[in-house]
Amino acid sequence: MGRILNPYSRAPPGPSTSLVGYPAPASPGPGLPISQDVLLMQKGTMMRKVRSKNWKKLRYFRLQEDGMTISHARQVGARAKASFSISDVETVRNGHESELLRSLAEEFPLEQGFTIVFHGRRSNLDLVANNVEEAQIWMKGLQLLVDFVTNMDQQERLDQYRAGWSQNGDQSH
Repeated sequence: MGRILNPYSRAPPGPSTSLVGYPAPASPGPGLPISQDVLLMQKGTMMRKVRSKNWKKLRYFRLQEDGMTISHARQVGARAKASFSISDVETVRNGHESELLRSLAEEFPLEQGFTIVFHGRRSNLDLVANNVEEAQIWMKGLQLLVDFVTNMDQQERLDQYRAGWSQNGDQSH
């Protein structure tokens, strides 16, 4: 079993290190893009989930082994709840673009904050990382996965269109 890591440390865990209760990831999931950011997201990070000026809770966020689900827990090693699927995310914005995070600029540097914007009516998720580097890892990694899912969906639609088009062509002859 790996050693216990300080969730506030700046240095990312080494390749053989795992957080308590979680194996060190080998890859982000079948067919998914491999990047250092995505691999670090699978190790997990303590971040503040912010809902208002008065509601700011420290939570452990982690990209699951499937590479498509983000879970959160109250602390490292605690039972995690599935939080959201990458396919539910429309985009990721930096902290400067969030009215809520701008209102907290005296408490947290805006560079440490980011917002996950969801499709549909689900409310945005404002998060504040422990440092700028962690925020950048999550913003870049999430956007990479969102772009991958978006492009995959477009390709699937194109494949369906082509299959339907060729079937219609066969029926008309």
